[in-house]
Amino acid sequence: MKNYKLIITGLVLALLTACKENSVDQKSEADKLMQLSKDWAKSVKNKNVKKMLSYWADDAILMSPNEPAVVGIDSLRAMVERSMKIQGFEINWNPQEAYVSKSGDLGYVIFKNYMTMPIDTLGNTRTIFNKGVEIWKKQADGNWKNVVDISNADPSINSID
Repeated sequence: MKNYKLIITGLVLALLTACKENSVDQKSEADKLMQLSKDWAKSVKNKNVKKMLSYWADDAILMSPNEPAVVGIDSLRAMVERSMKIQGFEINWNPQEAYVSKSGDLGYVIFKNYMTMPIDTLGNTRTIFNKGVEIWKKQADGNWKNVVDISNADPSINSID
């Protein structure tokens, strides 16, 4: 009888332990995503191509306004390198809020951005303001990588602050 009670107690403890969810500090992880997005924007401002690319997963997708989707790190690298060569081109963003799933493996950042680009050969530029979302996925090594980045024009925005 004593062995029976020990077995039952052991099974109950095993079940309770197995049913316990991993505790993820969603706020702390969301703060990490906010900081990652800020650091990523800084790397773009500094034109650090290697650092810029380090934020994307190998199979990431970028969907910018009025442009075809750019898929995969090689295509992203080519797009970034081309963009950095355009005289007068500039992009910057400011994350507004972040959220991380209860499981702690997916998160997103809502942001505002602007893109300034040349409109003629005289050096005149045009700036477009956008709203967007970055979707982040935690990798096997515990680091966050951007897997989807999408934005669209928003004429109601005139600043990224």
